[in-house]
Amino acid sequence: MDYKGKILVVDDEPDIGEVLKTLLDEKGYDVKIASCGLEALAKAMEITPDLILLDVMLPDIDGFEVCRRIREDSLLNEIPVIMVTCLEDKDSRLKGVEAGADDFISKPYDHSELLARVRTITRLNRYRQLESKISRLSALYQIPGAINSHGDVDTLLEFIAQQTKRLLDVEGVSIIFNHSQRGTLQFSSVASEEEGVAEKLKRLKLPSDTGIAGWVLREGKTALVKNPENDERFYGEFDEHTGHSTKSVLCTPLISKGETIGVIEAINKKEGEFTEEDKAILQAMAHNVVVSIEKWNLNQDLQKAEALLKNQGVKHKRTNAKNTDFDCIIGKSGRIQKVIAKAQQVALTDSTVLIYGDTGTGKELMAQSIHSSSLRYNKKFIPINCGAIPENLLESELFGHEKGAFTGATSRRIGRFEEADGGTIFLDEIGDMPYSLQVKLLRVLEARVIRPLGTNKIIPVDVRVIAATNQNLEKMVNDEKFRQDLYYRLKVFELELPPLSERREDIPLLIDHFISLYNEKLGKNVFNIDDKSYEILCNYSYPGNIRELKHIIETAMIVTEGNTITPDVFPIEIRNSLPESEGINIDDDFIATPKNDRELKEAKAKIQQKIECMFLNKLLSENNGNVSQAAREAGMNRSWLSQLISRHNIDLDQYRNSVSNQ
Repeated sequence: MDYKGKILVVDDEPDIGEVLKTLLDEKGYDVKIASCGLEALAKAMEITPDLILLDVMLPDIDGFEVCRRIREDSLLNEIPVIMVTCLEDKDSRLKGVEAGADDFISKPYDHSELLARVRTITRLNRYRQLESKISRLSALYQIPGAINSHGDVDTLLEFIAQQTKRLLDVEGVSIIFNHSQRGTLQFSSVASEEEGVAEKLKRLKLPSDTGIAGWVLREGKTALVKNPENDERFYGEFDEHTGHSTKSVLCTPLISKGETIGVIEAINKKEGEFTEEDKAILQAMAHNVVVSIEKWNLNQDLQKAEALLKNQGVKHKRTNAKNTDFDCIIGKSGRIQKVIAKAQQVALTDSTVLIYGDTGTGKELMAQSIHSSSLRYNKKFIPINCGAIPENLLESELFGHEKGAFTGATSRRIGRFEEADGGTIFLDEIGDMPYSLQVKLLRVLEARVIRPLGTNKIIPVDVRVIAATNQNLEKMVNDEKFRQDLYYRLKVFELELPPLSERREDIPLLIDHFISLYNEKLGKNVFNIDDKSYEILCNYSYPGNIRELKHIIETAMIVTEGNTITPDVFPIEIRNSLPESEGINIDDDFIATPKNDRELKEAKAKIQQKIECMFLNKLLSENNGNVSQAAREAGMNRSWLSQLISRHNIDLDQYRNSVSNQ
């Protein structure tokens, strides 16, 4: 039976309470019983029920007083209350309405009526909670898009302040930075309902240790203050400067690379008091602020790097000259050249890079090229596959351990982060990292320190992190399988490697490259590949991408006895991938030449279907799955486009959740 929620039954008659518990238990509700008003309030605070069935007549305080106290409590005030009154007792019903009751039911109970009212109100309450949660999540998910679309950091921070104000339902939100050289707090972005407050705050120059914001800046901890006037950290003259009255404060630090650079502060909750959920939302917004600033700083670094390259012709002298720049990445197609151009830009910075790509597309080779082209080129490049190491060993692999840290730890071991100090660590398949370990990786990215297993010793590390995955991390965040804060830390700069099927013009170059490679490695003299073999390799779909092509060539080179590769050295499934009959290929799907009217109709339908799919895929990709926007872009009726999408069973989420590097 499905769980339907928690119900608190408040009745001083034990028999009635037990009857109600039995009745509601059978319908899937989790029922708790209280026999007096004060016990009801205590249990409500403890379990936060989805509904309270509240008798009027209680031995200590009556049900009306209990209901009033519930409505006055910020943690309980939205819980639905059904009051139990005597038959025909109109005065009780009126007093119940004034106390805040949602519904009434008369004694003696009609079980069917009781269950119907309980079911209706719990459903309405659940829908209300769901609507509120959806509204908050919607506002939160708007932030990453804004971070990618706003070029002006000041405009973006103003947007975040306004969104935070709306999410928390407060009178004002401020983003405040620490001006370390002057030792002052500087209000950067302010969202306020009172006219003129933002301008007054931005003109203020307060010492950096002033007030609650100064305490949060110094301690690096979140502060939740319900009565500021009674808190010694509160700066009383603050209200005098602005003419504003501060009644409650929630403030959390902005931490970038281990340094507290400022705070984000919300004041005066409009209804009730600040909650732990409010605290979590403000901390999420703090991450968004930091990511925005870091992304802006990255853009500034990229612009400076481009200027250096253009104006001064900066060239790195590397010891590993064999793999200079990105020469080891084979390909001249537009898709791969765009990725290489972006990678060359970010290589000159020290920013974190997140590489997306299917298995076998060359993510590690790209990461190695970025490292080789960076200022860290003469330090170590340490790759590690997060999905290939058991969870109980991965933490030790990354951060090391002391002797005796666990069974089998017979000596101290240096972790990969410490080994890569000064260089680059490549975390492949980051999406497979255990959730419990993600927070420790986040600490390394923020604070630049590690703590080996079995010790409290902190070791500073200077490591550039490049991560890679073939999974959709944004969807994993939504499914609560990947930490949102870590996701934002990793996606400072993103690259997406295309599958080999989308860069077919590079296949001939790769074939020649791998033949040359294995001639040297295997001591062979295979210089030719016949036309049929060449055609097979150029038309194969390569689900395993470049890695699969590499293995196909290696196997062919081993088996080939002469100096020419022929089709018989390929596995049968690859040989059969090339159609023998006359026809055409459309998007890797062979369509044979029709022989009669029926086959002609089938071929036309198949071609139409393929072309429609190609059209929809391009159109929806360019418009992020937004049907209305796509219809306008294509100049067609939205309803017709929706029918076309439905006809081809297209899941719009794959376009909305897809990662964009543009």
